[in-house]
This record gives sequence, structure tokens and C-alpha cells, in this order.
Amino acid sequence: MDRFGKREKIILGLMAIVVLYAAFDFLTSGKKDPKEEMAQKTTELNTFVADLTGSLGKDTSKNLGALVFSRAEKEWTPDPFLDGKTLKLWAEAKMPVKAAPKIEIAYTGYLEIDRNRMAIINGVEYREGESLDIQGFVLKTVSPTRVIIEDRAAKKLLNFPLQE
Repeated sequence: MDRFGKREKIILGLMAIVVLYAAFDFLTSGKKDPKEEMAQKTTELNTFVADLTGSLGKDTSKNLGALVFSRAEKEWTPDPFLDGKTLKLWAEAKMPVKAAPKIEIAYTGYLEIDRNRMAIINGVEYREGESLDIQGFVLKTVSPTRVIIEDRAAKKLLNFPLQE
């Protein structure tokens, strides 16, 4: 033992104490009867099942559908696993979309003089490419059955059929 330093002797002494305590605990705790332990666990399980069955009641099965629908209608929390970019895109998509302004356009007539095609919209004649009286709208193309008007603010093409 002279080869070991003071620190090694302390560590070996603590290890011997731990091993002796583990052996003592293992040998003394094995004296319980396994049948009694199993019976105790069974009674605990039976009381738990009885309590659970009693708390559920008989009317729960009738209201289960209503419960499911009421929980589905509630506001859902965002997915905790979404990363920052996806969460931001989800929040932007959930925001209310600004509705395009409803415009009253009545395409009521078509004129073709030489190679100039004109449309009568809301009682006023317009050539292709000309701005309408309504702010931000331009007449793109004219055909005998329909006109295509560009909404410059929304950058969309709107299609209007001939009204008779």
C-alpha cells in the first residue's frame, strides 16, 4: 500500500464502502414475497381503473362528438417546431388579404374603324392602351366579345365580357 498516494487511498476506501453498502442493500431487500408485491400492484391498478371509469360517467360517449368539434373550432396555437422563416410566412398568410376594390365596368359596345379597335365602357369610347376614367385602370385589348383591363395598382388583368 506504500505505492499509493493519499488521494488514491481515499478513493479506494470510498469505493470499498460503496461496494459493501450495495451488497448489503441487495441481500436484505430481496426478502419480500413476489406474490404479495404483485397482489399489491394489482389492487392499485384495479382501484385506478375503477376511479377512471367512475369519473368518465355514462354521458361522455354521447357528448364526445360535440367535445371534438368544440376543440377543433378553437384558435390553434402555432406549431412549436416551425422555424423563424416559416413562422413569419405563416403569420403573413394568416393576415387578412386586402380585397381589390370593386369596380363597376359595363362593356356595352365594340367599334372597329380602319385598324383601330374601340370599346364603349360605361358609355365612354376608349382605344386600346388608353387609360380609363377610373384611376389606375388601362384598356389592354379589345375584342368583339370581351375586353381586358389592366389594374396597375394590383398588377392584374381583369376580363369583362360584352353586356347586351
